Amino acid sequence: MLIEQPQAIRTVFFDAGYTLLTERLSTPELCQQVGQALNLHIHMDAVTARMVEAESYFLSHRSINRHTWANEQDIIDFWTGYYKNLLRPFVEEHDEERLHKLAYTITREYDNPACWQLYEDVLPTLDALKARKYTMGIISDWGMALGPILQHLQLTPYFDCVIISAAMRHAKPSPALYEGALQRANEIPEFALHIGDMYVQDVLGARSVGITPVLLDRHSRLQENQLDCLLVHSLFELLDLLEVPHAQFRQ
Repeated sequence: MLIEQPQAIRTVFFDAGYTLLTERLSTPELCQQVGQALNLHIHMDAVTARMVEAESYFLSHRSINRHTWANEQDIIDFWTGYYKNLLRPFVEEHDEERLHKLAYTITREYDNPACWQLYEDVLPTLDALKARKYTMGIISDWGMALGPILQHLQLTPYFDCVIISAAMRHAKPSPALYEGALQRANEIPEFALHIGDMYVQDVLGARSVGITPVLLDRHSRLQENQLDCLLVHSLFELLDLLEVPHAQFRQ
């Protein structure tokens, strides 16, 4: 599937998490690190074994409580609950205070900009788009910590607008979030594209206001014939869709 008129696209919106940013440490690594600071011996292999159950917790909560990412405290409460569910077997039974401290500490550690890094295709892609004078923005389900994270990673100069769900009081796939992005970018939907890694949140959200959606599947789990939208496996493929020349690595 191709963009019918790639030259018509003037504005590109990006999701943040797992589109531009990823953690420096895996969840098991961070759990072990924080656990050690609290005198808890948490084995990474044991945490890894519980990740499937934790993923089910995440997906079920997100489907039932789509407004969580529209409120800063709700985001903190969700992630604290997530890590309590994940790590309960590693804390003595009935020691809820210690379990809560462990989960809350891990949750707030993710607010630390040093916990995040860029995928290797991010800067080459942003440089290529900036050279062609595209307007660029971020639309993200995130708390207020995203701003300092972007600054730490020196991404802020690339973007004309940053739309954070906790600040907007709307979460994906709410049309209000995407309409707000269009207003901030002074753009109309026919000339805009949004790329993210979640079908419901990113594809359906963008499509609801007429923005062209692109689904990013970095792990190549999907095939184009399974979808009704544009699919790429890297940001370099996004540049190919837009017919923007690029180098594979930033010099």
